[in-house]
Amino acid sequence: MKTAVLSILAAAAIVGGIAYYRSRPQFVPIELGVPLYPGSITDKDSFAARLSPRDKARLVKAVTYRTDDPPAKVIGFYKEQLKGKTQVLETTKQGIPSAVFQTQIDGKPKFIMITYNEDSQKTQILISTIAPPR
Repeated sequence: MKTAVLSILAAAAIVGGIAYYRSRPQFVPIELGVPLYPGSITDKDSFAARLSPRDKARLVKAVTYRTDDPPAKVIGFYKEQLKGKTQVLETTKQGIPSAVFQTQIDGKPKFIMITYNEDSQKTQILISTIAPPR
C-alpha cells in the first residue's frame, strides 16, 4: 500500500514536472530546503522557455538539472542527504538505476526524480513541489 501511494505521488510529480517543467525562473531548489547535487547545472534547453505566463503559474513547480555523474552516484547523494526524511522508489531499466524521492520540508511535499537521458547521455535531476492553489 505504501509503495502504491508513493508510486501514485511519484507519477503525479513526474507528469506535473514534465507538463510544467521549470515553470518559474525564480524557482530554486535550495530555497525549498532541497539539496542541489554538487556540480549539476540547470537544464535550460527545454520547452519551458516557450510556455506562456499563464502556464507558468500552474500548481506544480519544477526545475531540472543535469550532471555527467552516473545515476547511482546521484541517487546515493540524495539518500545520504535526505536520510530518515524520505521515501524512495527505485527502479532499474537495462541495468541503469533511477529513483523518485518523496519528502516533506516545512510541511510541504517535495519530489526528486533521478533518471538517465540516453539522448544526452546525462543524468537528469528533476526537483518539484506542489504549490497551494491561489
